[in-house]
Amino acid sequence: MSATVGLILRILFLAFLYAFLGLAIWMLWRSVGSKQASQGNIAIPSLTLSTAIGAESKTQTFASNEVLIGRSQECDFVLEDPTVSSRHARLFYHLNQWWFEDLKSTNGSYLDGIRVEEPIVVKDNDEFYCGDAIFTISIKPVE
Repeated sequence: MSATVGLILRILFLAFLYAFLGLAIWMLWRSVGSKQASQGNIAIPSLTLSTAIGAESKTQTFASNEVLIGRSQECDFVLEDPTVSSRHARLFYHLNQWWFEDLKSTNGSYLDGIRVEEPIVVKDNDEFYCGDAIFTISIKPVE
């Protein structure tokens, strides 16, 4: 009799274990599916870049999730300056933050006086250099 009770308890334990694992996998599947569906609705804070090269100044506001900076006409923020590479740097919105990345430019990029070697988080009123161009970042929160 005790062997039969032990077998029944083992079967019940396995049934509960499989039910728990199935429920956990189903909940994870729903969570991932809902995140993928809602990612298109993320509001991106607008980014305003102001720059000064000598006496020339330029200000531009962006609402996209990526901004390319350089001399090339394909860039979003175009600078006619020989110290700026054709594709010098980029700003991109990732994990609810704006990031700055140097794109292996000739003269390098500096954020608040520190050379940028890998992507780094930027905040409102940060200053960065692309060649001789000094940029000020202004991030407007989503309302």
